[in-house]
Amino acid sequence: MGTLIKLEFGKLFRRGVTYVGFIAILLIVLIIQIGMYVEGQKLLDFLVKSMADVFVFEGNLINSYSVSYIIMNSLWLHIPILVAIVAGDMVSGEAGRGTFRLLLTRPVSRTKLLTAKYLTAQAYTSMLVVFLMILSLGLGRLFWEPGDMMVLMNTINILDMNDIWWRFIVAFGYGVMSMWVVAGLAFLFSSMATNSLMPIVSSMSVLILFTILSNFSLGIFEVIKPFLFTTYLSGWQLFFDDPIDWNLILKASLVLIGHITVFYLIALRIFVKKDITT
Repeated sequence: MGTLIKLEFGKLFRRGVTYVGFIAILLIVLIIQIGMYVEGQKLLDFLVKSMADVFVFEGNLINSYSVSYIIMNSLWLHIPILVAIVAGDMVSGEAGRGTFRLLLTRPVSRTKLLTAKYLTAQAYTSMLVVFLMILSLGLGRLFWEPGDMMVLMNTINILDMNDIWWRFIVAFGYGVMSMWVVAGLAFLFSSMATNSLMPIVSSMSVLILFTILSNFSLGIFEVIKPFLFTTYLSGWQLFFDDPIDWNLILKASLVLIGHITVFYLIALRIFVKKDITT
């Protein structure tokens, strides 16, 4: 299995599209950091204007942590697309290039081959999120000093700077898991397709549809919302609540893990039974 994964990584990083995600994240983080550095104070003044008569704000509320939090909120809309581009090509790309029959002539089972591709896609997904974390927190120190962070949840939470770092680590860890679901969905569609476009479009369509359903407050949708993975994609925000609702985080994590497992098993079932002629 280790050899198969190494081979898949070799093929993955020989494709130019693999680097698109890293370049896109770098550019967007730089743009947000520079934009906040130039116009951040105006944005903060606008956000706290309605609270200025009730609260007295002291110190610099725009710092490396608050900007990193903004980046997490902004980029979580874009990372699924970057993940789907690569994960959606893992299986369908081989079919489109007509290399599957050659691969299957080797003494390797279909289960091992698909699992190696799946683990490679999920490892790439993890690398994207970790890259986002390093850039948002690392580059932020070039522009800003660390400081306390104000988070608008159900209430206004002011988090001490000594109580923030670990929250970002576990929040990004949760983010990795949530993006594994998106990668698993794109991989599932990839196992059905013979070209790379269909898995990307299909996974994004499902993601958009489920997101809409997750945000509807109508009674009929309240029944299915707890079972949709999109309901829990933004669960990383729970780590910035005070106190943290660990029971809700556990529930969200179990739902996401369940989706990851089901997507993989369905993809494996399809691939094992698939009639590969090219």
